[in-house]
Amino acid sequence: MFKNALFVLMLAGCAKHLAPEASTTAGLYGFAGENFSSTNSPCLDGVIVAMDSSCAVPMTMEEGPPYVFLQCPQVRDDAMPWHKYTIVAITDPTVIDPPLSTMMCMDPYARLYIQKNP
Repeated sequence: MFKNALFVLMLAGCAKHLAPEASTTAGLYGFAGENFSSTNSPCLDGVIVAMDSSCAVPMTMEEGPPYVFLQCPQVRDDAMPWHKYTIVAITDPTVIDPPLSTMMCMDPYARLYIQKNP
């Protein structure tokens, strides 16, 4: 009897315990969550995650090589004011800088610029 009780206790001790699923802080698209898919550009990935976590509605992402345009139509309360800007990512090193824009960051895969919305 003692051996059976000890065996049951050992089995219970080796059982896998699952923690309750935590709520995610990822934005509407979930870019910052477990389904994150890298663009290979640390600059572009960082801006996408930051915008996604601040947007109150889904952000828009238009891709037309060599450009990627990112916009956040509306931000959550107390979030960064991404809705005031358009982000332009250039993925081709031979393309010139867009007019009326300021460089945010660059890496070997993309150059990111910020433009104030009219």
